[in-house]
Amino acid sequence: MNPSPQEQKWQRRKEDRPAEIMAAGLEVFSERGFAAARLEDVAEAAGVSKATIYLYFESKADLFAAIVREIATPRFDEIEKLLDTYEGSSAELLDFVIGKLKEITTTTPLPSLAKIILSEAGNFPEIREFYRDHVVERGFRNVGRIVRLGIARGEFRQCNVDAAVQEIIFPILLNTIARNTFGELPQLDPDGFFTAHAEFVTRGLAADREA
Repeated sequence: MNPSPQEQKWQRRKEDRPAEIMAAGLEVFSERGFAAARLEDVAEAAGVSKATIYLYFESKADLFAAIVREIATPRFDEIEKLLDTYEGSSAELLDFVIGKLKEITTTTPLPSLAKIILSEAGNFPEIREFYRDHVVERGFRNVGRIVRLGIARGEFRQCNVDAAVQEIIFPILLNTIARNTFGELPQLDPDGFFTAHAEFVTRGLAADREA
């Protein structure tokens, strides 16, 4: 007699369960937000008991943090590896990183999680602080590193680097929030936005060249 689907779920290898719990958690958090999400719902979606979740994650906030880390860390690692080895122009490097930010904001669930942070951060400082430290600040450091490199090479003009980084990142954040809030409006087309934004940024940072 073949095992039932529920029995098959219980027979899955132990090492697969954290990924399955995180996938279920992502679904529940995206649908209900952080406050309304319950670990009971995550357990049901993952096909495990609530007690099983506690074998891998200490709390709902710990599960949320693990999901953010799973999505964001490999992509930041890729960007930082490139920064360590890239030999092309600073403008090309910045354009590439803006392209990676487009990928993150259009092909991963991270924007949905960012929307949760924005709406519920006041009530759950632990998830706000984790997202700030592991996503926002890491993104700021990477972009700031490129701007400083461009200035040092004489490819970018002298500027307030922290302010320039905000000018680069905040429009991307606003476009992402708008798309996740208002849906697929033609005016919010990410292809057009990211192309125009990358051009504005590189032109604005370009060092003045004497004729």
